[in-house]
Amino acid sequence: MAHKSRPLSTAITKLFDIPYPIIGAPMFLVSNENMVVATSNAGGIGTFPALNFRPMENYRKAIQDIKKETTGPFGINIIVQKSNKYQDQHIDIALEEEVPLIITSLGSPRGILEKVKGTKTKVFCDVVGLEHAKKVADLGAHGLIAVGSGAGGHAGDISLFALIPHIKHHIDLPLIAAGSIADGKGLLAALALGADAVYMGTRMIATKESPVSNDYKNAIVHAESEDIVNTDRVDGFPGNFIRTPSLEPLLAANIVDTVLSQNAKVKRWISLFRAGRALLGNHNQKASYKNVFSAGHGVSGIKSIESIEDVIQNTMQEYFELIQKLPQ
Repeated sequence: MAHKSRPLSTAITKLFDIPYPIIGAPMFLVSNENMVVATSNAGGIGTFPALNFRPMENYRKAIQDIKKETTGPFGINIIVQKSNKYQDQHIDIALEEEVPLIITSLGSPRGILEKVKGTKTKVFCDVVGLEHAKKVADLGAHGLIAVGSGAGGHAGDISLFALIPHIKHHIDLPLIAAGSIADGKGLLAALALGADAVYMGTRMIATKESPVSNDYKNAIVHAESEDIVNTDRVDGFPGNFIRTPSLEPLLAANIVDTVLSQNAKVKRWISLFRAGRALLGNHNQKASYKNVFSAGHGVSGIKSIESIEDVIQNTMQEYFELIQKLPQ
């Protein structure tokens, strides 16, 4: 293991009283209790999607188990969109258990922001552009997660090099950068652009604590940025995935999709159907999520499977080394 790095002070580390501005991104069917605990114990913030734990008693138990294993802060991603019929229960239980961080995505956070008033829970919202960022800021969001075009899963359309300073220029809220960040170089770049912390998603999949198959981990280690394809064929929303033989059939032209998608309303219903199937279907029936691997453009910088603690320590040490080497 790398030597323990000195801490770094940012708006995020101060807000959550942590030494390192690194958040393990909440990843559907990937992030579990062990990953959350390992990330929080290593000085970052571990997170998981609420929909990773079903039925509801498993969701509450996961929160309680995490609280037993770490005193560090952790977060839960809650999808605030019609396809998630459990969102109210997810919110209520998270607040009952005094979860430090709630992350909203794919919808309006209005309901959550109203419920958290008077609690210690902070709400950070996924945003992919300035308009959405302004809306959630006006609603009372405590922070933002700027999702750039290179992120794994449901990515934005704008490069983080443009998105971070654009949002920061207009909105004075703590901001987490998400998209293609896998090492100290990415952390340094994000903070230089104005971010206060970074998401690490794809990098955390290729770790010893990650519960995914070795095929998935090895696919990340051997993939390059050019192997990432953006498609809405998996779950109804455009997302980044590794081009593998298992993904190819989903990418193939489909006459039914082609015809039905000509109608905007029908296209939306197709997306909602796919989202509901992916999010709420039986895990054993989601062959696509067992064989289709979500990942971001940052795969090019991931060449080994390490522990989460090593990932965080190596990232921080590289960050401080790079600062010393920058041209003066």
